[in-house]
Amino acid sequence: MDEQLIPSATLATETQNSNINAIDDPEPQAPIEPPLEACCTSGCVPCIFDDYAEQLNAYRVAHMAWKARQVAKSNPVDE
Repeated sequence: MDEQLIPSATLATETQNSNINAIDDPEPQAPIEPPLEACCTSGCVPCIFDDYAEQLNAYRVAHMAWKARQVAKSNPVDE
């Protein structure tokens, strides 16, 4: 099989597209865990650690979905 050369303009366009995709779909950032001293220990509902746990779960789901999108982008399906 003969190898085909890819024109540099095509490579530049692909690089620009990948940069645009990174901007359009930034990686989710994990929430910052509150320090232990931030808790008032009075049994607040919701406790700041309850809020953090919910944010962390949401982050994990969002991050898994983001990683799946990155794999899909790097392995496009020909239609």
